[in-house]
Amino acid sequence: YVASLDTLFSPAVMDLMERWSQKKELAATTSYALYLNTKRMCVITKQLEATDLKGLQLMNCQCWFKKMVPVWLNAALVTCKERIDRAVEEDKIAIVTDEVCYSSSLVDTLTFLHQLVDFWNNLDWTSPEETYTFVVELINCITDAAKYYVEQIYTRAFEHTSGMEQFSITVRECIILNNMKHMQLMLSPEPSSSAVAGLLDELELHKTFDWLQQEIGIGEQGRILVGNVVKSAAEDIGQKITSESEQLVMQFIPAIRVFIDEAMQAAQGATIEQVLSPLGEYLNTNLKTLSSNLLFSVFRNLLEDI
Repeated sequence: YVASLDTLFSPAVMDLMERWSQKKELAATTSYALYLNTKRMCVITKQLEATDLKGLQLMNCQCWFKKMVPVWLNAALVTCKERIDRAVEEDKIAIVTDEVCYSSSLVDTLTFLHQLVDFWNNLDWTSPEETYTFVVELINCITDAAKYYVEQIYTRAFEHTSGMEQFSITVRECIILNNMKHMQLMLSPEPSSSAVAGLLDELELHKTFDWLQQEIGIGEQGRILVGNVVKSAAEDIGQKITSESEQLVMQFIPAIRVFIDEAMQAAQGATIEQVLSPLGEYLNTNLKTLSSNLLFSVFRNLLEDI
């Protein structure tokens, strides 16, 4: 063969990808499917290396698609956020363990984030320089989606409490706090929470950075950069948890003031127990709901706020 398939196809495909990269999401699905099929062809034609048909090999097809990878990542993030919106809209309580409740939106969102991981694993990129850039973009996508989910449930935390004469904690508020904490642990697991971690572990980034360090000497730099991105996202979620916990505590204040006013106006001769009993029952009921439904670490921090 005068020219290999690489030589024949490369200019045409690269030109097509250049044009498609300007169309953003419109071409993302089609170009990604084309990439996966081309990658399979590369594997198949590699078997021709020791034959007279070696000119039919596709050797360097990834370079044809490199401009599309950021487009694919962006399209994947957009799709992930759209699915998160639907999941939050259709949220339902789900018993994930015998002790703690989460909601269906958390389970769905973790599935969506796993799909981002699957996307990266299927990509199977082999250029060290490009892999470094793409890994950072992927982690930005995952952390962005995680923070987006937390923001969506955060804004809905107290929608049903407006106009309520006497605030009482429900399982709903506990679930939202649990969901937020779980998402934070997914990004930055605590030593005792390995059971809920694992999403980022599936990327096996330690292997990627070891490889990058060996190939081009920037693995440690990448490890630090990605670590900072994940840490920052986990801290942002932590601030949302703290903010919602503080708002939850503030919800009790009007009711407590009413109980105190009633106690101040109690009839002469009433005992301390009679005066404070309604307040004690109110606090006890709500604390019992919190302790029964919140993750222990969230409940502990909430008690500190109280």
